Amino acid sequence: MIEPRLNAFYRPVKNLQLGLLYEQKSQTASQVVDLQQDFLGIEKRRWILANNDGNPMQQSRQVELGLTYKNKLWLVTFENFYKRVTGISSQSQSFQNQLEFLRINGDYTVLGSELLIQRNFKHFFTWINYSWNNNRYTFPSFVPREFANNFEVNQSVSFAAMYDLKDVKLSLGGKWFSGRPETTPSSMQLADTQTAIQYNFPNNTNVSDYVQINFSASYSWEIKDYCYFTTSFSVLNLLDKKNILNRFYRLDASQNIETVNTYSLGRTPNISLRVNF
Repeated sequence: MIEPRLNAFYRPVKNLQLGLLYEQKSQTASQVVDLQQDFLGIEKRRWILANNDGNPMQQSRQVELGLTYKNKLWLVTFENFYKRVTGISSQSQSFQNQLEFLRINGDYTVLGSELLIQRNFKHFFTWINYSWNNNRYTFPSFVPREFANNFEVNQSVSFAAMYDLKDVKLSLGGKWFSGRPETTPSSMQLADTQTAIQYNFPNNTNVSDYVQINFSASYSWEIKDYCYFTTSFSVLNLLDKKNILNRFYRLDASQNIETVNTYSLGRTPNISLRVNF
């Protein structure tokens, strides 16, 4: 199968560059995810080959248009992209709702933009990044046929600021992004005739937004001419935010609907000492 790649660049003025990229790819093997919803939470993955019996070959097409401005002090990039992937299976998308045990095929499309601004000073370096994307599934044999992708992060912002003065290095960084989609039950109580959870439309809402601030510092010194020390200290999730990464629902032993959240790490300090001879 022909899989073309195209990269074209044009520089209208000295510090400005326009770029156009296109690529087409295919994949004959896809991964199937089996989720075990017990207290161990074991996830099993296996690879299957494409065939004519319900396992189509995955194909993707992506086009990207970007603008870059760069000089000694500034770097600014603005990129827009469109991607379409066909031949995906619902079993490869880690569904934990009404689609978890279904085997249907479809595709997804992503439309997005990303902006990066970077600035250099004498001993100081900083950057900020913003991205937006609209990531949608299409499963023609399911109702509704279109809904948000499990892995969609609609908006995100990340930044970092670093100070470097000889042997002392300090940095502060963080990120925020909108919460991942989740599928809520139509009711938190089972009716007498129900034997399984009845859900709303897939990915009908989102978990709470994710916020994390990180800090790190290091100091280096030399003893004579043959021994060099570096000590480092860092704190992950400085504000100790309780960020939800994922949420799903299951039945407990009493057949009540239980909410299960997966959280990121809380405040986590680290300290290290490295010696170079």
